[in-house]
Amino acid sequence: MSETLSPIPDGYHSITCFLVVPDGNAAIDFYTEVFGAKVLSRADLPDGQPAHAELLIGDSTVQLGMPIPANNLAAPGETLHTSIVHYCPDADAVIARAKANGARTAEEPATFVTGDRFGVVIDPFGHRWAVLTRVEDISREEADRRVQAWMAEQS
Repeated sequence: MSETLSPIPDGYHSITCFLVVPDGNAAIDFYTEVFGAKVLSRADLPDGQPAHAELLIGDSTVQLGMPIPANNLAAPGETLHTSIVHYCPDADAVIARAKANGARTAEEPATFVTGDRFGVVIDPFGHRWAVLTRVEDISREEADRRVQAWMAEQS
């Protein structure tokens, strides 16, 4: 009897982010304190910094490691190119913890037309986190309609 091997390992989704950070130990401490991350695994360099670590945040695995110029892995600079979206039970509390642990606010929490409580922080390592809590149950179609109306008001 043969078992079918899943192409996606247990505990992963089809897309998993890998964050390059200038200080892996500090990043692990921050993500543990702010997002309740649990360290699943880590492989340390001789200096004790993680070359590669896997964290569980909610039901998602996030990987991180130190910059490796030979592999074109560098920590973010002043220009942000990506944003990580984190749904959680209390966006305001997560954003408050992030700020208390050194993140800077990019957008204060507010309830958006999509039915989400939404705020944005830039963590101490240069990564943008959009933190959301669903506060109103609406259909995708209604959310799309509201976003279109909101965008029309912005111009």
